Amino acid sequence: MFASDGGHMMEGMTGGTSLEHLPFGLDEPVMHTLEGLAICIDLIGVGLILFGFFVSLIRLVGGLRHGIGLTRNLSHISAVRTILGTYILTGLEFMIASDIIHTVITREFSDLIFVGLLVLIRTAISFFLGREILEIQQEETQKRTVA
Repeated sequence: MFASDGGHMMEGMTGGTSLEHLPFGLDEPVMHTLEGLAICIDLIGVGLILFGFFVSLIRLVGGLRHGIGLTRNLSHISAVRTILGTYILTGLEFMIASDIIHTVITREFSDLIFVGLLVLIRTAISFFLGREILEIQQEETQKRTVA
């Protein structure tokens, strides 16, 4: 699906080819560079989420191995949730940046709607996840203050 085999790199990803006849005059090398950049940013976002998952999993398993059970120390679980949530939030922000680049290079209306909805969903998830992380951190601060 590259230019050399007649297909388009974005073909099928959002409902069709999207980089033909852009109104603001981007030529093909610039469009392909932007596409590649957007894909790299997406991969960075996915990589961050996966890295955060493994860091959280190792921390959770390590805590359980050292006798920190779910009922004994809920702050340990909260710390793991905060770590994982932070990585997910950061990964989603990278993916939103990639979606914005796709919006700039997209020409078809259906593609713009798809990318717009994707950005909206990811932004909503980021907002609520960020709020949950903040609430967990505030609860932990209150527990430390009381103790």
